[in-house]
Parts: sequence; structure tokens; C-alpha cells
Amino acid sequence: MVLDELSCAFYQNESVSIVGASGVGKTTLLHLIGTIDRPTSGTILHFSEDVFSWSDKRLSVFRNQEIGFVFQFHHLLSEFNCLENVMMPCLLAGENPKDSTERARQLLDYLGLGGKEEFNVKKLSGGEQQRVALARALVRNPRLILADEPTGNLDEKSGQKVAQLLFKVRQEVKAALIIVTHNLNLASMTDRCIGLKAGRAYDIPKEGLAEFVMDEAA
Repeated sequence: MVLDELSCAFYQNESVSIVGASGVGKTTLLHLIGTIDRPTSGTILHFSEDVFSWSDKRLSVFRNQEIGFVFQFHHLLSEFNCLENVMMPCLLAGENPKDSTERARQLLDYLGLGGKEEFNVKKLSGGEQQRVALARALVRNPRLILADEPTGNLDEKSGQKVAQLLFKVRQEVKAALIIVTHNLNLASMTDRCIGLKAGRAYDIPKEGLAEFVMDEAA
């Protein structure tokens, strides 16, 4: 058992970090929130509705429209260029290609990648690839952004830039942001911190964040 009688809530327009030792279930919790994985028991409610009572089709639409995912290793499609990668959620949803292209271009430009729209993603640096992934996560204006170690695979400078952009864009689009991270500086930037321990969730005051992480690592 990874998560045991865990109970927590997340709210609109807030940022939350999830911290804890490796293997404690942080990514599992994020995947459950994002409806990628199904819980063996219990419920996940979205505005009082049990999301796993929905059909697979409705869940797919929900993920595509309401949730933006940012992963540590990008998961970009290497056979496509930057613009095509960002547009992909829109194309899968059947949106107008012209409108999707315009929105994707605007996001890439906003994130400092203007002029690189036609670049194959394999030619970008790690920080640039993560910004493409961020643009892809935001292209459908999700109400919830889920980020799993978004700076964990980057050097310190690139990581700081991606983190700053993530919070800046999140504030502008007024989305909720949930971040799984081992980075204490990134965790301290969020409105609220949740620690996972023995399958349970605990609210952690920011002044106790370092102590909690050190205790869990011991």
C-alpha cells in the first residue's frame, strides 16, 4: 500500500507543493489527481463530482480540457517541432488548426521561444524543452496544472527560470498549481506545502519544510 486513508483538498487559484521521501507516493498522488491512475479505494472529487464515476471518454475530455501536465522528462514528441508539440492537445480535441496555431505561437513567444517554433525539439536545450512542455500544458487554458519535478532534470539557472515562468503564467491564467518536488526553494514558493509520510498527508508550515524533508530522508 502506497497511500493509506489519505485525505487532502486543493483549491482554485492556489499553488501547492507536495514533498516527501523518494518512494513515498508523491507521483502516485499526482497521477491520481490527474486521473491517469485509478485508486483501488476511495474517491477523487472535482467540484463534488466523483471523477471515476465518469466514462473513459468523459475522463479523456476532462484531462485534455481541465488539466495541464508538466513532467520532469518533458515527454515531448521528438518527430515533431516545437509548434506541433504545443498544438497537439488542441488537435486531439478537434479545435480549429488556425486558432490552435495562433495560441501555440503566442505561448512559445511568451516563454521566450519566439523564432524557434519550427525547431525540432531534439535540438533544444533541457530548459528550452521544459518550456515547450510548459506551453503544451497551458495551451488549452487548464484550471489545474500538475507538475512532477519540473526542475529536477535541469541545471540551477534553467530550473530557476522555468520555476519563475511556471508561477508567473499560473497566476495570469488563474489556475491551481500542484507541484511534486524535492527542491526546497521551489516548494517554498508555493502558497501551501503538503508532506507525505507513511501514506498520509500533512500540512507543513514553511518554516518546518526543511526539517520535514531532512527527517524523511534520514
